[in-house]
This record gives sequence, C-alpha cells and structure tokens, in this order.
Amino acid sequence: MSQDTNLSWSGKIVSTQIKSLVSPSGNLKQLNVSDGQAVKNGDVLMTVTNQDAQQAVSDQNDVINKAIRTVNTASDTLKNSQKSYNQANDDEKTAAKDSLTQAQQSYNEANADLTDAKNKLVELQNKVISTVTAPFDGIVSVDNDTKNGIPALTVTSSEKELKANISEYDYTKLHNGDAITVSGVDGKPQQKTTISSVSQLPTTQSKGTAYYPFSAKVNNDFLYGQSVKVQVEQHEVKVPKSAVYHHQIYKIIDGKVSPIKADVTLSGTSYIVNSGVNIGEKIVQNPDSQLKKGEAIND
Repeated sequence: MSQDTNLSWSGKIVSTQIKSLVSPSGNLKQLNVSDGQAVKNGDVLMTVTNQDAQQAVSDQNDVINKAIRTVNTASDTLKNSQKSYNQANDDEKTAAKDSLTQAQQSYNEANADLTDAKNKLVELQNKVISTVTAPFDGIVSVDNDTKNGIPALTVTSSEKELKANISEYDYTKLHNGDAITVSGVDGKPQQKTTISSVSQLPTTQSKGTAYYPFSAKVNNDFLYGQSVKVQVEQHEVKVPKSAVYHHQIYKIIDGKVSPIKADVTLSGTSYIVNSGVNIGEKIVQNPDSQLKKGEAIND
C-alpha cells in the first residue's frame, strides 16, 4: 500500500492587483511620489490644476454677484410692497396684495437662483484642483514620458500571490483550500499556504493539453516575479491490483488476516482506496483462495 505521490509544479509570484490610475486633465501642480516608492491606501500621489475649471470659477463668481444684486433688488421691492400693503385702504388692499404676492414670488425665485449659482460654484471649485490617490497599499510606478505632461501612475499591490497552472489530467486532484508548500527554486523562502482559487477555464495559451490557472496568497518574503516550486500533498491511498481479491482487501491486524469489502476506484495499474484502509496499515499484497479470515500470517 502506498500514499499517492505529491503533485509538484513551477509557478511565479505576482501582485494580487495592478491598477493604472486615470490622470485628470490640466497642469501638474505637484507630484508627491517617485518611481518605485511604497504608498499606502489613500495617499495623495499628485495634484493637477485645471485652468479651464479655474476660468469657469471666475465666470461663476460673476454669475453669483449678479444673482446677489437681483436678490437685493427683489428684497427692496418686497419691502416696499409690504409697506404699501400695510398703508393701503380697503379699496387699495386687493391691488396691493397682488403686488405683494408678486414681489414675494420674485424674491423667492431670486434666492433660489442664487443658491443654484453657489452650488454650481462649489462643483467648479472641486474641479480646479484634482487629486490622484493610491487605491491600495503597494508600489507606485511613475512614467513621465507622456504627451500631456501629466505623469502616468500605476500602483502594484503589496499583496502577493502564487500563479501556476495545472493540467487537465491532474485537475481533479486540486481544490480550493488544499494545503500547498511554495518555495524558491533553491528552497528559500518557503511557506505553507492554501489554494485560494482554481479556474474552471483553461489558459488561452493552452495547446493540445489544457492547463488551468490556480492561485494562492503568499507573504512578502517572496519577490515580485520570482520563480517558485509548488508542492501539493496528496492523501489518496493506493494498493496494487493484486491486493484486491474477490472484491476484498485483506488487512493484517495483530498478525492475523482481516478481510474487508474493497471500496476502491481503478486508477491506472492500481486501485485508489476510498475507505477502510489508512496510511501505515498493512495488507496482503497477493491474496488467493487459500487465505482465510483470522489466519496468522508472517508480515
């Protein structure tokens, strides 16, 4: 009886995320990072001034000043209408009330226009200075060779993972949560981790035999792009075909034969034992019709 051979592959260490950041239009005001610098989630990487938005802010201030003058005029008209209404006699009340209502409506509309103009100003002011922030912890790459003069920023996550491929022949032997050992080609560093995902779709590079990507989180002892070895411990118990006789396996317990029903699955030249036999237990390799239950046997 034997335990199935451990599976092994080669793989690469990559970042869990790489994101190219959208650069706002305008003129660079300040670049806060250099190429290869470590950044934290939310760090301001650069600020950009938008001249068009700045001009729009100036124009909007003119709109607000005009709206303020309109409100002041409407306020004066409302006060005069209120005064006229208060001083009107009974014959003049109806006309005075209509004038007061109209003045109140004009005043309300002027205030609403002023509020809208102020809200618009806030929107435009937010566009004058644009900031670009780090979306997660990582390393920033800075490319200054751009046409618009605004550096192109890319953030590579500080979280790393193993990327490797498994063939269609071994696919059923690997599952999410399986324990694996990842190590450098020379054996260092080394980490025990678990499979985080196994793709159901093969890689586009697969030709002939299909290969399926799988991944696992690793720590920062590994380098970006590092080549690694991956081993997955297999727990299948195999016995030779000769060990199964008349649908039974003959275990040796305390030096005596103890037959059990063979719950097995054919795998090449061997059987995979689904239940009844554990690693380390002894069995008769070539049982025959002469072998009896309880028979003493020299193991």
